[in-house]
Amino acid sequence: MAKDLKNAQFKKIDTSTKQKVSARTKLRRFLNKFFKIFIIFMIATAFINGLLLLLIYANHKSKLKNEKEYLVAPGQMVEVDGHKIHVYVYGNEDADDTLVFMHSTTIVDDSIALQPLFDELKDDYRLILIERSGYGFSEVSNSPRDIDTILEDSRAALKGAGITSKVTLVPIGTGCIEAFHWAVKYPDEINSIVGINVTYPDQFANITQDEYCGFFDYLMVKFCKIGGQRLLKSVYPANQFDIYSDMQMKVREALISRGGYTEDMYNEDLATVDNANYVAAEGFPENIDIYMIYANPLMEPYLSDNEDVSESYNNQKKINEDFDYINAYNEESRNYFQKHKNVTYEEMAGPARLYTYNPKELAFKIADFMQKEQ
Repeated sequence: MAKDLKNAQFKKIDTSTKQKVSARTKLRRFLNKFFKIFIIFMIATAFINGLLLLLIYANHKSKLKNEKEYLVAPGQMVEVDGHKIHVYVYGNEDADDTLVFMHSTTIVDDSIALQPLFDELKDDYRLILIERSGYGFSEVSNSPRDIDTILEDSRAALKGAGITSKVTLVPIGTGCIEAFHWAVKYPDEINSIVGINVTYPDQFANITQDEYCGFFDYLMVKFCKIGGQRLLKSVYPANQFDIYSDMQMKVREALISRGGYTEDMYNEDLATVDNANYVAAEGFPENIDIYMIYANPLMEPYLSDNEDVSESYNNQKKINEDFDYINAYNEESRNYFQKHKNVTYEEMAGPARLYTYNPKELAFKIADFMQKEQ
């Protein structure tokens, strides 16, 4: 009896053990199949992605060959510290005043985009655009992008182009950082500053480097190297106001396709916060006349000319009808510059790149200020 009971207990244990072993075996087999499928899926995904990137790159290289005819620099290539910088000189070479335009970050097509504005100013001024390393027609240098290196490159480029007279700086966007540094460090070289919708150094006081430029920006360099920007229609300009010829638009598009975001542009972005804080600590250039023109898209006639802006503005007015959105748009910049007695501040209807909307009015404002300076 006892023996039969013991045998029965062993049979139960043996059955239980077999069930556990069977369950583990099934789980092991399932996991084995799952991971095989997963690995195959990952390999297939990597292969497809690799093939897709290869096709994007091959398409990019093919189109670059076709776009070569559009990529002829309108200015001269000046060698600076082992690399070539594009310096575009235009207008009246005998003019008393020389305007040096300084583009903003990530803008690679200003040598063409500024042309309608240059055409409005060409009879009375010598006009110059310096394209920093890695922008537009200038070569990628992989040199440091601290503010002193950037400035010395610009000064050397001007000298290499034969420009030795005092100049009026015309910074656009973040070009203001270099312009203010130039005016403080070499005041004898600068007559005045005319800023177009600038981002001034003090605006970076509460921004960290990681907030301004991070890993995504680094990926953008690689993305643009293989021609990924060609997939994004939003990065290409539209000739919405019909101020550019078809050829000018093709050149602008070719410049963006070739150098949408280069290593030098990335390194400059990495250094921007430190550069801005350094220039802010130097102090405001109080000893020269400064004219600041800011874009306000909520002003007429641009508000009516742009459907997206108009729709957004009208929706906001429905939420808060009494709020003065037009006055609030540039309030921070207006309050900052109006504290300085040597600054004339004005707003103009249009987008951030004012010269792509109404170059005639912008030229009139610049010329009016320059005449008052004489």
